[in-house]
Amino acid sequence: MMRRILAAACLVAAAMTVVVGCLVRPGPVTAHGAGTRYAVTLTIDGTGTADIVVDRGGADEVVVSATMPQMGHATPEEAAQRVEPGHFRAVGDLFPMSGVWEVAVRVRGNAGEEVIPLTVLVAS
Repeated sequence: MMRRILAAACLVAAAMTVVVGCLVRPGPVTAHGAGTRYAVTLTIDGTGTADIVVDRGGADEVVVSATMPQMGHATPEEAAQRVEPGHFRAVGDLFPMSGVWEVAVRVRGNAGEEVIPLTVLVAS
């Protein structure tokens, strides 16, 4: 009986190791959000670079900031550079640690200015 319990505990521990390993593996994270004027797709790669594609609305400027309320962290706004029409890239220290981040994507263009809030799980 004790061997069965021990074997089951080992299997559970092995399964948890696999699951946790999959959750914290750095890699791209994508989130979509929309407001009344603009829609955006945010992709964060394993290095913390943020690619923003403005899916709806003509954007002239995109600025990104991030907060981690549960840890009391916030990053300063980072102006995204225009890669091509509708595609912007922010490179900076936006996500200094793994966890759940609330990202504010501020878009400005012909339709005015709007902030699109997104929540992402970042693994660094």
